[in-house]
Amino acid sequence: MKLASILLVVLIIVLAIMMPQIFFSINETEVGIVTRFGQIKSEITTPGLRIKTPFIDQVTTFEKRLLLFDAPPDSLLTRDKKRLIIDVYARGRITNPRIFKERLGDEQRASDRAVDIISSELRREIGIHNQSEIITTQRDLMMGNVKAAVTPKLLEFGIAVEDVRIKRADFPGEIADSVYARMKAERQRKADKERAEGAEIDAQVRADADRKATIIIAAATRDSQIINGCGEAEATGIFAQALEQDPEFYSFQRSLESFKSILSSGTTVVMPVESFGKLFEEMRAGVDQATLVASDSSVVKSRSSDEDDLGSKCAQVSAAWTLASELKVDQPDLTFIGLQQKEWVGPNLGCTESSEGNQEINPGFEVEFLYSGSNYLVRSNQYGSLVKIC
Repeated sequence: MKLASILLVVLIIVLAIMMPQIFFSINETEVGIVTRFGQIKSEITTPGLRIKTPFIDQVTTFEKRLLLFDAPPDSLLTRDKKRLIIDVYARGRITNPRIFKERLGDEQRASDRAVDIISSELRREIGIHNQSEIITTQRDLMMGNVKAAVTPKLLEFGIAVEDVRIKRADFPGEIADSVYARMKAERQRKADKERAEGAEIDAQVRADADRKATIIIAAATRDSQIINGCGEAEATGIFAQALEQDPEFYSFQRSLESFKSILSSGTTVVMPVESFGKLFEEMRAGVDQATLVASDSSVVKSRSSDEDDLGSKCAQVSAAWTLASELKVDQPDLTFIGLQQKEWVGPNLGCTESSEGNQEINPGFEVEFLYSGSNYLVRSNQYGSLVKIC
């Protein structure tokens, strides 16, 4: 019984030693090479459990996935005799494990050999291009040429190259500072130019705005004075109509207004009653004298001519401001073309039919303006107090 237990333990130990020597496995990310006494017996490219001769056959596995061949940064000379620090890498995979095993043996030696080949081809390619081309436009073309050159060479070692890329292309340390300083100066020059152009445009815009504001203020001041004159002229006309209707009452009312201005609050007048009446009569006579209209035909004709000129000016100003407000533009932007004296029935100045109850004749002017290539007609009464855009 004791002997059987000993034999069982020995058997288990032997099996534990022999099992790894008999069975081995290849997973899906590997390829394997079985060698016997240093000679390649078989290659295994599919995953699974395999059997080999114990202590005689040896199994070597290689990476089936992409391998990284990373070359150290190197200082290379371009065609225009300028140096660049180039950092390049390549990606490839083992496509022929037998050749790979025979010629390289392991992945580290493969990486060293691939880096040597890639660096050599890259040095040759860098030497036929200028520095500016490498940095800007020719990088993809260069990498394509390097890949085409190294692919057949690495296939001789059982490696298929998938891609070759430059990680970094930089200037050497001794010239980097001067390059950065030159780039900074160039950017500063462009910034100064942009600022100068902006300041010039700003000055032009401000000058145009100030000029336009001055023109608008001057036109508004001029037109306000004209409108005030128009209002006073229309008020004078209304007073004249009132005088014609009842001259005695008008004279009496104006006398009372004069008394109101002369005898203001706190004024004391000491005189006999009859003198007070005499003062009132003298003031009334003065008002009558002031409101007399000259009968001379030349004076009447001159005043009528002045009223026509004032009326046309009033009509032009009122029409211009009304049209500018309607078009939402500045009044100086309108161009005055001309005006014609007209007469309309009713307060609508002929734009719409007037009601039957109001058939009053309204003399006035039809004013024409030009804006943005279009002509506009505006109608106004005699002193511009009524304006219509038909």
